[in-house]
Amino acid sequence: MWLLHGKFEESGEIKVTESYLDMMEESLRDKIKVLEDIVKENETQKEILENTTEFDEKGFDEAISRKGELIRRVENLNDGFESLYERVKKELEDNKDKHREKIKIFQNLIREITDLSNSIEAGEKRNRALAQNYFSSSKGQIIQNRKSSQAALDYYLTMNKSKITPPQFYDTKN
Repeated sequence: MWLLHGKFEESGEIKVTESYLDMMEESLRDKIKVLEDIVKENETQKEILENTTEFDEKGFDEAISRKGELIRRVENLNDGFESLYERVKKELEDNKDKHREKIKIFQNLIREITDLSNSIEAGEKRNRALAQNYFSSSKGQIIQNRKSSQAALDYYLTMNKSKITPPQFYDTKN
């Protein structure tokens, strides 16, 4: 009976390990989906920043907000993956051959995640440069508008101070 119980425990541990490995794979796949959504949000930001006719401030803010939520989801997925990995780390290290297929799947998924992360980083750099260009040109326009407004105000004040003198030759004959 004890022998059966021992085998049951071992079988139970295998099932738990397999379950953890399946959850880790699902976590990596979910992370890929979220990273793909971040890439889409980067593209949305790029389109807004490249629009030369009108800056969509609301759309830009919404894209930033959505991206912030996606980043929080990635962080949660990372935490969950790390937690699961800590539980099966020893089993994976001790029995690499036994889990070879799952390890290959993980490696491929992690490669895809790395590619997406690099793409996101490049998109962020591009968008940062676009934003800096947009805001520096906007700042220049604001300064130019202020100068124009100041010139108009100066002209107005000068004209009011001059008190235009009436014509010197005034015909008083009726």
